[in-house]
Amino acid sequence: MSSWLKYVFIAIIFVAVTLMVTVTSTRHSTNVTATQEVQLALKSSKLGTIRENATNALDKKALVANLVLEVVKAEKEKGNNIKIDYVFLDSGGNVTEDENAIKSVQFKVSLLNKDNEVLSTSTQRIALNK
Repeated sequence: MSSWLKYVFIAIIFVAVTLMVTVTSTRHSTNVTATQEVQLALKSSKLGTIRENATNALDKKALVANLVLEVVKAEKEKGNNIKIDYVFLDSGGNVTEDENAIKSVQFKVSLLNKDNEVLSTSTQRIALNK
């Protein structure tokens, strides 16, 4: 009689572990996908900003505002808090604040739970061509 209980207990543990892994991997996969969607949207918004200004100069504040807007649009339906870290890079991959030297932007999106603990992190680097 106790031998079937052993198999039921093992089956319950297996199902619980499978569900936990599935939920975690799905959450991370959607975070990565949403971050990659931002790349296309950011490129188009950057080109629109340059066209509106009729200049080849790149405005860091406008770029960051577009980046945050696109990340929030991509992540809004998940119901989690997000944290966005970004850095501007020059042609050598070094951090820069000089608007004329900016060649790419690298950003990291972290999904946070209710206690602000990181659930998933995705990093994306976008080259900015003028």
